[in-house]
Amino acid sequence: MNRKQDREALDRIKAACGSDKTKEIRELKRLAKEGQKQGDLFLVGIVYHRLAVISSMVDDIDGCFTNAFKSVELLKDTDAYEPYARALVTLGYAYGMQENWQLELEQYDLAYRIIRRHRIRSDVRTIVLNNLSTCHSALKDYKTAIRYLTTCIEQSKQDDPEDYDSLLMYQINLANYHKEAGMLEKALDILSSVRDWIQKAGSNALVCDYYLRTAIVYDALGNLEACNASIDRSFACVPEDEYPVPLYDDFRQVLRLLVERKDRMRADRIIGLMTDYSEKVKGTIEQLIAFRAMADYYGGFGENERALDSYKQLDELYSNRIGELTGIQLGIHKNLRNADAEIRKLKKQMRENDALLSLEPMTKLLNRSALLKVSSEYIERAARRKQKIGAIFIDIDFFKECNDTYGHARGDEIIKEVALACRKEEKDGIRFARYGGDEFFGITYGLSDDEVVAVAKRIAGRIREADIPHEKNPNGRRITISAGVVNVVITGRTDTIIEIANYADKALYHAKNAGRNAIYLLNHESRDENGGTTASYVRIGE
Repeated sequence: MNRKQDREALDRIKAACGSDKTKEIRELKRLAKEGQKQGDLFLVGIVYHRLAVISSMVDDIDGCFTNAFKSVELLKDTDAYEPYARALVTLGYAYGMQENWQLELEQYDLAYRIIRRHRIRSDVRTIVLNNLSTCHSALKDYKTAIRYLTTCIEQSKQDDPEDYDSLLMYQINLANYHKEAGMLEKALDILSSVRDWIQKAGSNALVCDYYLRTAIVYDALGNLEACNASIDRSFACVPEDEYPVPLYDDFRQVLRLLVERKDRMRADRIIGLMTDYSEKVKGTIEQLIAFRAMADYYGGFGENERALDSYKQLDELYSNRIGELTGIQLGIHKNLRNADAEIRKLKKQMRENDALLSLEPMTKLLNRSALLKVSSEYIERAARRKQKIGAIFIDIDFFKECNDTYGHARGDEIIKEVALACRKEEKDGIRFARYGGDEFFGITYGLSDDEVVAVAKRIAGRIREADIPHEKNPNGRRITISAGVVNVVITGRTDTIIEIANYADKALYHAKNAGRNAIYLLNHESRDENGGTTASYVRIGE
């Protein structure tokens, strides 16, 4: 399958399975096995990424990390830059679930470098910018967090100016970063500038959080009346069946302010929400938020026994969290070794499959598509390192007459003999392909003119030494070849394999016109800037 078909196969599974994640996982694993058999690195990589995303949805930290790691390791060896960036984001998220902020940040940094280098403009760009800002904020680098989030907001406004939920969330976070950096007036300006968006937002949780963050800023500015008004507005839009961690963490911060001010009426409203939160949401992080709030509340209002109970539960929760993280780390360490071994085995298998698929069956030389891939790699490397790219065009002399005289089976044997002579020259920097019929094409990287010519001469010499009869060949009544050779520096005029092959083909044309059984070198440097007629063709002696 090609990449479009790979994506469509993934989309079909997602649509067919709907909310049945167990079935989707089973179908994805089946698709991954198909990709492994086909040697389709891209397909297996995006399947593992989807498995990582599903794991994150169900808070399976181990599965999220392991599958994301596999996806990254597979996609980094392809030119699928956007899926690779997405895989890095998911791996970063998995590190964040372990509270490993530095390694999380490392993945986002790498993803952003890829996005910028390859000018990727999809939603993954804003996702990475937002995640980078969140990471720097967690590390208390608010200046950098502000820079990334400001860029994220600008990009979001361009991409979808009516996505008010995302834009409001970004602005709330931007205001918080300014507040944490001590820029309180700027934080208030940001929140005030997006007040009109509240009516357009589709999430009660987001609107509620907006008022809580506004209250926190007003409190820091000493405007208690405005702070209390914002808190009261937040109570009016608390979501009934939604329990996002950031919202309740902000409730905890506001509760601390109210306890300090001995505002028990409003504090009681929040502690009621926190009690409900602790009963309905069982995750350790959520429980920590709830019981920290309760400990602050009971301690602040002198209910020491209840405060002590809350602190005891907090202590137990912290111990549980440390145990969870330790278990996660040990599990990931074990699975990482297994995943690394699996990836190495898979890559080896895929390289072998890819090598077989890239060869023309009869000659075991590269096929045309593999030639284009190798040539592209050589040309890119040559341009970067200022090396030369060589091309050798080979044609079997009077091959049609050979087929007519001896039959196609004998013709195939001769093609195999020429292919064998070419294969003996192959190594890193020299590859050959069957170009079509009785034509062969070789590409070289980093060789001098004399070295490229020597390759062609050795091939011609092997064919002569084979001493294969051909009564219709006037050149000794034996099989011979003609070859055209060129060796060029990569410029704007010679930066594709088609252009380079065209020069070698012209040199081959001279060899044929000279009676065949000859090798001609195009002296490429003698051409004028417009590719004029000053090119010289040099016949190479035996």
